[in-house]
Amino acid sequence: MPFDTEQITLDSGILVLALSGTMTMGNLLQKLEWTIEELTKNNQNKIIVDMSKISYLDSSGMGVLVKCSALVKNAGGQFRLAGIADKVLATLKMVGLDGVLPISTTRDEAVASISAHA
Repeated sequence: MPFDTEQITLDSGILVLALSGTMTMGNLLQKLEWTIEELTKNNQNKIIVDMSKISYLDSSGMGVLVKCSALVKNAGGQFRLAGIADKVLATLKMVGLDGVLPISTTRDEAVASISAHA
């Protein structure tokens, strides 16, 4: 399944990037990083990455998530991953990224977390 991104802006001003497919090396994955970079330049720095429809990610995908998190944090914003499937979460835990990347179980939990720190 190819990688795809959908942007949803919530009433609270939080932006949700709903991802689907597989996060593997390639131009589409690079586009996610560029999108986050552009959003932070435009002062959109409350971002949730909904990964509930991601079925697989490789080391390139992990690297892009770390980079995106840093971009948002360096812009003074908040970044959270949400809805990660068990298989993908197990991969993140195996390499220790669950301690590096802010992760919420659901999109609603991520919204509440960002809203609480606004």
